[in-house]
Amino acid sequence: GFSSVISLNDLRVYINLGVGADERSEPQEVNISFRFFSKEPPKGFETDNIKDTVCYHEISDAIKNYCEKKEFRLLEYLCNGLCKEIRGKIPDNTRIWVRAEKCNPPIDNLMGSTSFEYTDIWQ
Repeated sequence: GFSSVISLNDLRVYINLGVGADERSEPQEVNISFRFFSKEPPKGFETDNIKDTVCYHEISDAIKNYCEKKEFRLLEYLCNGLCKEIRGKIPDNTRIWVRAEKCNPPIDNLMGSTSFEYTDIWQ
């Protein structure tokens, strides 16, 4: 199992996202969440040094920069790209969980959001 989880919850980004070009023409409100699972706590658990753990600021900046660079048709594709983007910024033995939530999808009578989640925990 895992002894520690670092979480970044509901980072609000605005992404050109949607199946059709008309939907992608206006940025959509999307919440991005990440969890990083480790068998051992990060060294920062003992050292109180930001260099010894996952930096929330660095991860959130990487997410925002990635999302601003291109358009996306699917939440699934967005999550795949985000995982690849973030992978190099965390320790190799860390497992990832990501969730992308489209806050206001254009679906009649839908009162909530739509989302996609992915994890590499079982790989």
